[in-house]
Amino acid sequence: MDTLIFLGIILVLMCIIFGLLVFIKKKHVEYDELIDSFQTEAVASLSKVENDLLQEKEKVADKIRKSYEKKMNQYKRYIQTVEKFSRTTSEVSTHKMLTEIKEELVSDYAIKPSQMKILSNVFISNKTTNGEIIPIKIDHIVLMRTGIYIIDTNECDGDVLYGITKGKAKELSLILDHLFPIEEKDTEKTVVMKNEKDNLNGLNIIPVDDPTTQVMTGVSVIKQLLEDHLGHFSVTPILYFDHHENNVINYSQSKTPYVIDDQETLYTFFLRQLEDGSTNHSEFELEKLKNLIESVLIELEQ
Repeated sequence: MDTLIFLGIILVLMCIIFGLLVFIKKKHVEYDELIDSFQTEAVASLSKVENDLLQEKEKVADKIRKSYEKKMNQYKRYIQTVEKFSRTTSEVSTHKMLTEIKEELVSDYAIKPSQMKILSNVFISNKTTNGEIIPIKIDHIVLMRTGIYIIDTNECDGDVLYGITKGKAKELSLILDHLFPIEEKDTEKTVVMKNEKDNLNGLNIIPVDDPTTQVMTGVSVIKQLLEDHLGHFSVTPILYFDHHENNVINYSQSKTPYVIDDQETLYTFFLRQLEDGSTNHSEFELEKLKNLIESVLIELEQ
């Protein structure tokens, strides 16, 4: 009897051991499968991370490249602008003319020397709507007790037809149709009629970019500068044509800018301003305006 009990116990133990072995075997298989699954997921995750990093690097590189290209394009435009802004012989001549006009006004007792200040070849930075900083050149700024005057010198080697429209050109409007094909009938244009040197019977008609653009931009920049620092000021634009003894015909109906083409007319203009205009600025204010503009120029140079 005891033997049978003993054998039964042994059999039960053997069954338990066998069951444990089967359980361990099953768990070992599950463990191996889990390890394989983890390894597969790890490889997939690593590949995804590597791909994400690669894509992120490409995005960063593309962003850097676009930023670099943008800055280079801005720099190229800046250089091109500065190249256009080199002082011309005509601008030097206009500055000399303004100096002579000031001396004449002083000798005629129309002003004191301190009541007319002349700044030439002025560069002021301007921020565009997209945040780009570009230099704006103003040929001449004249500060007088009657106001602030922006003068832009336009050198033209030929007869100038300023502010002409297709309606005013009449029969010759066909020429304007070829020079300005997309412009409307009443849009004012400027052309220069130049005799060909090699052909006495030849005539070259040259379309000119709107001469008012630069002077009006200068007016806008100066007004903004003054408003930012000193308050509102009135600024008068003047277009001066250096036409080398050719003719300037003004067809424009616009009252501004003033169009002037010789020293005597410009002198008369300032003299009438002094005779008819009120005293808007004291000598102290004129000096303050001059110092403000010059301080901006010093900041640009630094």
